[in-house]
Amino acid sequence: MGFLKKFKSSTKQKSKRSKSLPTNDSNLEQDDENLTGRHAFSCVSLGTGSFCASGVLSLSASLVSRSPSPNGTESVGSLSDGEEAVSIDEHNNHRKLTRQPSRVFIRTADLPHMKAATIESRHSSFSELADDELIDHVHCPSSNPPLPSIEHDPNESWVALDDGNGNKSPLAEAAMTALVRTSLDASMDKSMWTANGATAKLLKTGIWDETIFMPCERSRPMSVPHAKGSKGEMDVLVWSGAWAHKYYGHDIPAIRCEAIVNMSPQALASLLMDSTRVKEYNKMSVGRDEILVLHDDEKRITKVMVGRSKPPMLGKTLMLKSLIHMEELPGGSEQGGYVVVSRAVAHADDDEAVEDPKVIHSEMLMGLNVIRCVEGEPDRCVLVNLNHLRSPLIPMMFAKKLGLSAAVNFINDIRALC
Repeated sequence: MGFLKKFKSSTKQKSKRSKSLPTNDSNLEQDDENLTGRHAFSCVSLGTGSFCASGVLSLSASLVSRSPSPNGTESVGSLSDGEEAVSIDEHNNHRKLTRQPSRVFIRTADLPHMKAATIESRHSSFSELADDELIDHVHCPSSNPPLPSIEHDPNESWVALDDGNGNKSPLAEAAMTALVRTSLDASMDKSMWTANGATAKLLKTGIWDETIFMPCERSRPMSVPHAKGSKGEMDVLVWSGAWAHKYYGHDIPAIRCEAIVNMSPQALASLLMDSTRVKEYNKMSVGRDEILVLHDDEKRITKVMVGRSKPPMLGKTLMLKSLIHMEELPGGSEQGGYVVVSRAVAHADDDEAVEDPKVIHSEMLMGLNVIRCVEGEPDRCVLVNLNHLRSPLIPMMFAKKLGLSAAVNFINDIRALC
């Protein structure tokens, strides 16, 4: 296994890693002399080696001469990210490289788009790595448990979201893409959902036909059946559904609801992503904290968060540790709207922490909020919510009933802020 030495530019301009190695020492010396003037990267072979199970690399030095850094370490390109620097400790002619292990992982076995997204990520991000250089979870989904507390399930597939240094892992974007596409597909799949009694009656009138289950690929605003201020705009349509797959959580019912909200798509998306405002629409919340920010701009936000709530008379705190990702729908914020997805994560901190008997851990197996623009009314939107929650507090026989009720309450609590 070969590794590359990285010479960092004195400017902040981002350069691509060199694909070729110098062929002799004279080329190397000439490259070193020109580095400062060109503000570029050069690469030389440090040697060959292999990873052990703990993530430590045993490295035998190359015969190519090089100048050691002042502190006795050398900067090399990380296997998980070409721009990351890690260190090599020198002992005679044998060195060890320690890769910071990833700390946040997500399940992906139930995401049918993950395979294609992984292939696309490899072509665009780490195509230079040979098959034997790929690391489980970091470069390829794996059924191997990423943390000691997780039982092995040969049908499961885990992916690392971070690179161990607070940045996105090579497969993080693939996981986001697969999660968004799978959740959108599920939310628009009529065959998956059964309307409750009140919703079935509303649907028979046909008034919602031009609004519900409209594909998100349509990059234009939607029409709605009720004018602002009319009685009908307070309708909340609710469905329950079951998953066709047989992966983790498939036996737990999912809930879907759809309603008109008198708030602009951008304002609603900002509300859902703002951890400081959770208590405004969730009265049981005692706070939501951001653990890790992987991406944050006007069009895309990816964070790992932990939310806590205290249901009345329970005496315990419910905890949800989840990935939350927001991006624009086709057509952008003014024509399409936004999609916000969430899913439980496995975090290394939980493995290392002492279990608190006063805390109950729940899992958001799949959460989705689709926020659609309304034609001619920029201060209104159509909100589609999908909720698939696993909690030890909810007996299976009551999961559907409680889920339907919680969905309606969520919509009404959001509307109360309009």
